[in-house]
Amino acid sequence: MSNDELLNDYVLSSQLLTDAEPIRCVTTTLHNDSSTSSSSSSSLELLSGSQGGVVSRIVFPSSTVEKKSSANGNGISSGNVDEPSLEIQPGGANTRHPHQITAILSSSSFSNGASVGSMGNVYVTGCKDGNVRVMDGKTHELKYVLEGHSNAVTSLSWISPHSDDDIPWLISGSWDGTAKLWSITQDSYGCLGTLGGHENTVSVAGLPAESGTVRKVVTVSAGVAEGNSIRGHTVRIWRLTPSSDGSVVKSELMAQVANDHAGPMRDVVYDPDTRSVYTCSNDGTVKIRSADDGTCNTTLAYPGADRPMFLSLCVVGDWRTKAVIAGGEDGNVVIWDLAQQGANGTNREAQVIAHPGCVWKVAALQSASSDFISACNDGHMRIFTRHASKSAPPSVLASFDQSVSESKAARSNGPSAEEIAKLPQWEMNALTQGRSEGQVQVFNKSGKAIAAQWSAASRTWIEVGEVTGTNANAGTLNGEQYDHVLPIEIDVPGGGIQKLQIGYNNGENPFVTAQKFIDDNMLDQGYLAQIADYIRQRAGDSGPTLGMGGAGGGGGGGASGAAPGYSSSSSAPSPMEVTPIYEHLPMKGYKIFDSGIDKKGLTKVIAKIREFNSAIPSGDALSSNEAGEILDSLSNTLAVTNRYHSSTVSDAELAVVRKIIAKWGTKHVFPVLDLARIMILHPDAASAKRRGYWEEMLGAALDTCMGMRDGVVNEVAVPMLTMRLVANSYKGGSGSAGAAGILMDRILLCANACALSKNKNVRLSVATAVLNTSSYMSTSTTPLPASATHMLDVIGTIVGSGKYESEPFVRSLMALGTILLVSGACGAEAQRVAKRRGIGSIVDQASGQHGDKACAVANEILGILS
Repeated sequence: MSNDELLNDYVLSSQLLTDAEPIRCVTTTLHNDSSTSSSSSSSLELLSGSQGGVVSRIVFPSSTVEKKSSANGNGISSGNVDEPSLEIQPGGANTRHPHQITAILSSSSFSNGASVGSMGNVYVTGCKDGNVRVMDGKTHELKYVLEGHSNAVTSLSWISPHSDDDIPWLISGSWDGTAKLWSITQDSYGCLGTLGGHENTVSVAGLPAESGTVRKVVTVSAGVAEGNSIRGHTVRIWRLTPSSDGSVVKSELMAQVANDHAGPMRDVVYDPDTRSVYTCSNDGTVKIRSADDGTCNTTLAYPGADRPMFLSLCVVGDWRTKAVIAGGEDGNVVIWDLAQQGANGTNREAQVIAHPGCVWKVAALQSASSDFISACNDGHMRIFTRHASKSAPPSVLASFDQSVSESKAARSNGPSAEEIAKLPQWEMNALTQGRSEGQVQVFNKSGKAIAAQWSAASRTWIEVGEVTGTNANAGTLNGEQYDHVLPIEIDVPGGGIQKLQIGYNNGENPFVTAQKFIDDNMLDQGYLAQIADYIRQRAGDSGPTLGMGGAGGGGGGGASGAAPGYSSSSSAPSPMEVTPIYEHLPMKGYKIFDSGIDKKGLTKVIAKIREFNSAIPSGDALSSNEAGEILDSLSNTLAVTNRYHSSTVSDAELAVVRKIIAKWGTKHVFPVLDLARIMILHPDAASAKRRGYWEEMLGAALDTCMGMRDGVVNEVAVPMLTMRLVANSYKGGSGSAGAAGILMDRILLCANACALSKNKNVRLSVATAVLNTSSYMSTSTTPLPASATHMLDVIGTIVGSGKYESEPFVRSLMALGTILLVSGACGAEAQRVAKRRGIGSIVDQASGQHGDKACAVANEILGILS
């Protein structure tokens, strides 16, 4: 065979270690090398995101990035490379993400050169904190943070334009059940729209544009619990049409297909060569679908009996080398060769490549290449190829085989001496009563682990044999042997992780096992279907076998010489990650005060400002142009709410409002505070470029309110409208929200001063401002512990006052629960201070008189603090 001839099967080409954390995602970039005059000289870069929140960059020297001829599938040579360079956190230490990076996508993965030029050389990351980050592709510094998702971002894709003159859109899928559309250029960014109504986790893939103005995308969902099963996982095809100015996108659902997988869908891709959509699922299958209506044309199944959960897939190669690759939670990569047929005219049986751990992501090396990359839980990226010339050196192949073998051996050698020492002693087995006929228990007998079955008839344990090996999941838990011992990780308030294990035996009802696990660990009932599905997928239908040791057999209870345990080539399961589920907490989004946004209401406000203007000293009064034309123009813009997406607010109009708030006294300022409350909800007025205006206006409003000192509790207009302005600031836009974030501590001090107001409308305004502040803190990347303390000061004042009506009281409780769930040091400090002050017992005592919802929120708060 010549070196250029294709192999029948894939072989390892390169094995690359990054920051040693599990690698959750990977993307490729291919840049022309400006240091050489050769137009064909280029360098391949791999960018990966890890579970530790770190981006790593691996660069292959341009001399080793060799483009193959078309006869060889246009692969990129990555085997036998000359020292590829590794750079961890290429953008610096401050670019480390606060949580694991779950998706990464490069602009060079989009083939439209003109579009990429408009967008710039960037890559984007999706993080478990709910944010999308746009990074500079050259400096690797952070350019933008795209906020809007309320849960982890797990999927990213480009949506193609019809023309080379247009830029691609970015689409992000999240655990929050939505997909969001984004516009990104070198100088700006913005959210174009949201595709809602999905069933939990959303995966996304761009489709070819339908016309010059209409684009398309496919989304898939993970489904929801219905009784004892997961249902509702749905493929959706969307048509996307931008507005005339391109600022918003209208979405139209064209087609949908539900429940044709037997489990949650985990990934979706589109292949332009076959013009098909591909989905993978927890059921261990890949489905090839029509890109027009999502219907399934072909199903590709795992070739073995124990189907793994497929977490990721990609399609590689051209018509001669086309293959579908799927990465499994069990550590297997499965390859279906669509181009090569067997002797009977059918496709060849799938190839399975075992890895040392869970394979989180598979990706094509380049669009025209048949090579692919796997991202593994052991911290390695690996490149696989069918080109003999790119095969890894024998030493690298041997190292990979050894790591796979060691991974298997670590789970097949039986319990360790330390584990055996923790088992109950066989000599004391009479003190250990079995719970049911045939229950299997492992004991320590003379330093060996032996399995025994319980005989209900004789009330004794019957020795079965020595435990000499286990399957990949089998083990002991609390001294009891299980066919499967599976790890589960629970995110806890404050950013920590609670690591638990669940035991399951073949033949048991997974829902019964999951329910017992929830009861034993006092977890939320909402986890039931999620945990049961995890058990069902990991356990499969495997039957127990065990190499036997000593005699034991024959007694009552029907001991047959069998005990749990079987050999398996799969790797240990990656932990199931579970986020705490609360019905009411944390607060998502913001509550606003939007009354009076119409011509009638605005006319009254403007008239009052003009009335007061005549009483203001000439140095601080508005000019005739400011009081006339500018206020009229602002009023007309704000009154037409259905044009907010295209109308603008001028700097001159903002300046007039700022002038009044800064210079007019408490007696005359309240109508302009009301005008500012309305104006801050206009997207252009509250945009990022207006942040400076809002820092000044919010700061001046807070100063005016605090200037009333102790008398503020007797006032109504200024404290009420100041708090309403604050509440609306978080909803308005990134400029007003950013300004409120900067002024957060002053906002909370002012709220505390107003909290004992004698007026119920002021009390509702205070509670709403506090609630929205907590919601902002829960999505902010850098909430400070000091702010948490100030938040608890206000909530303590509210709850302890006994003055608050039920609605503002509930809003205050939701603010408390939200701040307790903030990740990192801020949430940890909030919990510490709340426990020290005994806020939990105060809330418990006070909530009873405010209805069922108050009691429900209070119970969730007590659960967090416990």
